Amino acid sequence: MKHSPSLLAVLLTASFSLLGSADAKETVSITDKTSGKSIDVVIKSVDGGVVKFETPGGGSFELPASRLTPDSIERIKKHLSASQSTPAPASAPVEGAGKINELVGHELFGSSSSIWQENAAEVAKRLSLRVESEKANSSSYRLYTKLDYQFLGAHPYCVTLYGGEGAKPDSFSLVFANKGDFGSRLGVGEDHFKTMYPDKKPPGDLNEAIEFDAGMIAESLQKALGEPAEQYYGEKEDKRKVKRWDLSDHSFLLSSLEDEYTSLLIVPTSNADAEGKVDFVVDSDFKKIQIENVTKEANGDVWIDNIPMVDQGPKGYCAPATFERAMRYMLVPADMYLLATAATAPGGGTNTTKLSEDCKRIVRSKARRIKELELHEDFEIKTVKRYIDKGVPVLWQMRSLGQYNEVANKRTKEREDVDDFSVWASDVQSEAEKVAPQLSASANFHICMVIGYNESTNEVAVSDSWGPRYELRWVHLDIAKAVTSRGGFVIDF
Repeated sequence: MKHSPSLLAVLLTASFSLLGSADAKETVSITDKTSGKSIDVVIKSVDGGVVKFETPGGGSFELPASRLTPDSIERIKKHLSASQSTPAPASAPVEGAGKINELVGHELFGSSSSIWQENAAEVAKRLSLRVESEKANSSSYRLYTKLDYQFLGAHPYCVTLYGGEGAKPDSFSLVFANKGDFGSRLGVGEDHFKTMYPDKKPPGDLNEAIEFDAGMIAESLQKALGEPAEQYYGEKEDKRKVKRWDLSDHSFLLSSLEDEYTSLLIVPTSNADAEGKVDFVVDSDFKKIQIENVTKEANGDVWIDNIPMVDQGPKGYCAPATFERAMRYMLVPADMYLLATAATAPGGGTNTTKLSEDCKRIVRSKARRIKELELHEDFEIKTVKRYIDKGVPVLWQMRSLGQYNEVANKRTKEREDVDDFSVWASDVQSEAEKVAPQLSASANFHICMVIGYNESTNEVAVSDSWGPRYELRWVHLDIAKAVTSRGGFVIDF
């Protein structure tokens, strides 16, 4: 593979004379964000934020996705989705899938021989899961369920489909009775038992609910797939004993932990055989992947692309959601709900310090480390710049006050139409001088990400775990400093 800063320009010069010899392979037009030049190529793969392709002349090349225009990325996504959603001629339904679908209560299995060979967006649509995040090499689709929602005879509070390379599904995560939801002040946790099982006595406490849900799921799976095997799954703090049922190349892994949760994972059998362990990425390769996610704009904006979005939904799970985003971005498997159970008090409320300590042991297994930052004492552009420039987001503890959000929303929208950023810098500085002293309330404690900066305008780019609308907002540094609470963290290498 060949790669250089002026690669696309070189390709254009070398390829135009060869266009007539292109074969019948479908091509996609890609455009360099900086030069504005375009070329038609055959997409081979998108891996680790890098687009690999062939030119009409037969040469093989690669470019970081961050170098391409947004419409180029969309064309690549559509191309990959179309190619992945076309079933192979020999494809046949999974034997026994109909029985599982009936017990599940939803169309988990379609007409394909394997969920893992389908298009993730199509599977999510079949299951009515909402788009949460779609990036160059990852995706997720999530549903926070209503009280009457059932899956294998039990009620999951959250259903998530994770997608990976080539727009294919990677795994399903379903969390049932758990410490954060049962008895939550956001809704009585045991209400769903009364709704779905009016003839049964509802569980009296969390552990009874955990056992109830685990029993219902196991009973349903045994009807279709027989007795389970038992094994361990996960790494470090996430390692737990599971019951395993296999159907073709799909493994159903049921775990229940006293005082914590009942969960169900659906993964490829190869992943279950490996006990959930993922390949280690050496530092030299990892650094290349992360630096290619750093986008630099002509106006001085520097920000990190391809960070997965995780929508914390109705729960106060900003910390677990933010840590999941950072961990998955740093190629460390994570699940917001399972992270939350370890550091969440019954009914909600996460101990961020405990959460970071638990996560340290997980990220250390992938040669990453969690470092604490004293942002409440040292929050400057230079502080975040040293991490942003190498593709590492900063986890920021702050107070998400109403006036702060009003300014962030308003200025982010106005920023899209700015022509003169020197005037803009003066305007936002004047505003910050007026607003920052007013942001003193000790309330709305929150954690989110700082994913970018602009030294000329003295602004930082902020990303919240509230869904795509809040993926990138800009605020003046003085306003950000005014709402900083206890500091922050980075997951570094």
